Amino acid sequence: MRKWITAGLAAAAMLCPSAWSEDGGLKVLFLTKSSGFQHSVITRENDAPAYAERIMTDLVEKDGGTVLNTKDASLINAENLKNYDVVVFYTTGDLTQPGTDGTTPMAETGPQELLDWIGAGGGFVGFHCASDTFHGEGDTVTPYIEMIGGEFAGHGPQFFGKVGVKAPEHPCMEDIPGEWKIKDEWYYFKNFNAENNRVLAELDPGEQVAKAEGDRHPAYAQGPYPIAWCRAYGKGRVFYNAMGHREEVWDEEIFQKGIVDALHWAAGEGDADAAPSPKPAK
Repeated sequence: MRKWITAGLAAAAMLCPSAWSEDGGLKVLFLTKSSGFQHSVITRENDAPAYAERIMTDLVEKDGGTVLNTKDASLINAENLKNYDVVVFYTTGDLTQPGTDGTTPMAETGPQELLDWIGAGGGFVGFHCASDTFHGEGDTVTPYIEMIGGEFAGHGPQFFGKVGVKAPEHPCMEDIPGEWKIKDEWYYFKNFNAENNRVLAELDPGEQVAKAEGDRHPAYAQGPYPIAWCRAYGKGRVFYNAMGHREEVWDEEIFQKGIVDALHWAAGEGDADAAPSPKPAK
């Protein structure tokens, strides 16, 4: 069990590559570019680090590692990725376009270079809107969506949902309670990669959602569905957690513990344990 901390928002959040750790700590690149909708937790004001960036920096530094927070998607390239153990996405849209935040886009070769890096042994962690990134047209599943394991299809109003851990033995879940009730903006998905994903946690919307006006989407009414999962991708590891829309979620100690556990697992610590979830009996 690691020594956990609560993020101090005054922590310095911007590190350059020359500040990387020399003591073996994790080297993390946290990309928060928004080519589509920009969430408040990753919106910078007056060039100050965003809310999620400050927390990510505090967590990683106190864990002995270093993090580069950036909206410059051009840093996702084969040569630069060699400098990192884990890449974290909190992103939207087609990152090869300047889009909403107008920051530097990814090169056209960037998406494939990212996938090649993961396949060669890199670690990828996605939160919330990382599944709202690199959509296909119509029913097309892009290589990025195939990698991350599911595609954002929509959400209803925010509500208190119950997160139920389905793989308590997995390293990414060791600090998450078996049941956890929390308010967030809950995504539902299409193109879920059941052939490769190991389901780690499910969302149980609860009866209140089925009864609430405006929350009658079938994805909520059908009962519990995957909200966090992982998979092996070649020699690399992929973890996705759909939570993290609200600042209050990033403040949660449980969520913070899960971040650090996921970073270490994605970086290759412990057993991969990413075998796909058993198919339900018919």
